[in-house]
Amino acid sequence: MKKLLLIITMAIFGIVSWGESKTETKKDEKKLIVGTNGVFPPFEYMENGELVGFDIDLIKQIGKNLGYEIEMKSQPFDALIPSLKAGKLDAIISGITVTEARKRLVDFTDEYFNSTQVYLRKKGNIAVNSKESLSGKKVGVQLGTIQEFEANKIKNVNVITNDATVNIILDLKNGKTDAVILENIVAMEFMKKNPDIEIFYEEKLPYGMAIAFDKGKHSELIKKINEELKKLQENGQYSELMRKYGLEMKKN
Repeated sequence: MKKLLLIITMAIFGIVSWGESKTETKKDEKKLIVGTNGVFPPFEYMENGELVGFDIDLIKQIGKNLGYEIEMKSQPFDALIPSLKAGKLDAIISGITVTEARKRLVDFTDEYFNSTQVYLRKKGNIAVNSKESLSGKKVGVQLGTIQEFEANKIKNVNVITNDATVNIILDLKNGKTDAVILENIVAMEFMKKNPDIEIFYEEKLPYGMAIAFDKGKHSELIKKINEELKKLQENGQYSELMRKYGLEMKKN
């Protein structure tokens, strides 16, 4: 009887011990909550109810290589850095451009994509044909983007902001704005479905896209991500992703 009680007792302790070990393992799992905008094709967008895109595939591949579970959270672009600073996000990947102003708030990885920005108009609207011609006009941009910053440099321009890129395009088509400024790859995606809009001006950006982390908190992880970005470019996986999303011939 005593022997039976001992076995039962040991079994109970074994179960308890196993449960604690499992909990401990769960605590040790590495996870990154990564913010994105979700309306910036082909970098991030919704397809059949799922968040997909170049940025999504890229960060998930990096996470897999470094042993991190990646949880994506979609929210308005202008809320991403505040959410990062508030600790609601661990990182941001959302076609976010490296600028000096942003570098004062966050730390960036190496740039993973460089592009240009384009100025769009409704076909036939020859009243807007240069940056200078936008003086006194209404220009649509996505709130919180580098395009908003660039638009505000134009003399006497009336900058109209919106959270969603699709709404900016709709405003242009409906005559609520005279022009729209977008990253060129994103503009081309919208032009495929909207043949009544066209590019009338294009310019190179002095900055590229990178992954953002809160200032001064993830220097070692950023270093590891930079190493992974280099490996992905060297082993061909980066080029595969570029081809998958039609970016290979459009990178500058």
